[in-house]
Amino acid sequence: MKWINAFCLICIFLCVSFFPDSAYAQKDSNAFLEEGRDLFRQGYYFEAGIAFERAYFFTTDNRTRLEANLERAEALKQTGEYLKARNDLQRTLHLRQFPELHFQLLYELAFCEYMLGNYSNASGSLAQLKHFYPDEYFSEEILTLHALAGVMAEDISLAQEKTIELIMYRNNEPYITDSLIARSMVLFCECSAPILRSEKTASRFSTFIPGAGHFYAGYPGKGLLNAGSQLASLGLAAFMGLNNFYVSGFVVGLGMFQSFYFGGVRQAAFLAEQRNLNEMAVFKELLKEFILSLNHD
Repeated sequence: MKWINAFCLICIFLCVSFFPDSAYAQKDSNAFLEEGRDLFRQGYYFEAGIAFERAYFFTTDNRTRLEANLERAEALKQTGEYLKARNDLQRTLHLRQFPELHFQLLYELAFCEYMLGNYSNASGSLAQLKHFYPDEYFSEEILTLHALAGVMAEDISLAQEKTIELIMYRNNEPYITDSLIARSMVLFCECSAPILRSEKTASRFSTFIPGAGHFYAGYPGKGLLNAGSQLASLGLAAFMGLNNFYVSGFVVGLGMFQSFYFGGVRQAAFLAEQRNLNEMAVFKELLKEFILSLNHD
């Protein structure tokens, strides 16, 4: 798909170079912008994105190009194409001579990174925004996004800092502000975070004591099942050996034991990882709900 897009763009540039009197080359880029805005208002986001892209390519004015790029990104966001929107926004990241548009571009870039799950990149874009535009940075929308990005990136100290800044920015009554800050200190405290299990420790426990790693990971039932399976396979091997079925006992009994043993070691590490993910997901959801609730108080 990337090569097809590149080929189409090359064709567009070739057509513009060799056919300067073509309809697209003659059409004013502002007309494309207006066409895109009209389509956007009607809900035709895909068609609006195409019109904005034409405006971007057929203009020589950097401001118009930046406006077209921002509006194309907005159209792409409406269709859920955050990756395309992010990539398009990066094309005009260098146009800093228009502060109000560059400010908006950095915010939109951070938002797209957040929606793509690139939470560290989102925090990085917001840090740039704060560096270039410290006065405009302090707004409810930006502080909320920065706090959420910190939570999802598991940078709890950053998330707490931005949450407190958001609380202070809202300028509530002193007793409300103090109450919210106190609650945030409790929620973001290390003592409130889940205790994560070590995958290596779970593996080591199950290496020496069958099922112990499962108990450590918080799955005692699976630990008992794994330990019982290993004992049963050893019992089967011993029973077949006592009845002179040495080869069958070795192949079947010990083969099953080996499978349960090494499988149990791997499963213990996997279960520890899953428990960590589940508990962190619950913890992060709790923090997100608190941050979002600040915008509705």
